Amino acid sequence: MIRPKAQLSLKNAREYFREHLQVGDYYAEDRTVMGEWIGQGALSLGMSGKVEEKAFLDLCGGIDPTTGKRLTQRMNSTRREEGKDEPNRRIFYDFVISPPKSISVVALYQDQRIVELHNRAVRVAMTELETYAETRVRTTKQNSERVTGNVVAACFRHDTSREPFSVRLHMPRFEESRSPSRLR
Repeated sequence: MIRPKAQLSLKNAREYFREHLQVGDYYAEDRTVMGEWIGQGALSLGMSGKVEEKAFLDLCGGIDPTTGKRLTQRMNSTRREEGKDEPNRRIFYDFVISPPKSISVVALYQDQRIVELHNRAVRVAMTELETYAETRVRTTKQNSERVTGNVVAACFRHDTSREPFSVRLHMPRFEESRSPSRLR
């Protein structure tokens, strides 16, 4: 099952990384999960391997973790509308990808190979979906989408939750995607 959820708040995105994505077990304080960068967009930014907190938070803020340069047109994450702060951009989409509960139970208690098969299946699916990645093009003469074929994403595997016996991958996919001319 794939469940996407938009993260609209920069403050919440930072807390989500520290308090959820990196936490490997809700019941053990000292266990952390190391995420891994995936996607051609991540590679084009020079990011591979382990997800470092600073790089993740820089991307949340629309900043290139390597150069410190701006990646997105909208840097502010909120705007004032009718006297209230409203989201101004999506920080990332968190895709939670999990098999049925019965598969999780067998994977965690009987056959660790199932966990690895799930990890591999998720990577294959995300690689395929990446080929359909698009960016919006909004200029005075154009209002369309352009296929970029790349994303900046991270992958965090969790095998515990508030519901026991749950294998799932969290895959935050950032709004940055490289257009032929620049990252958007």
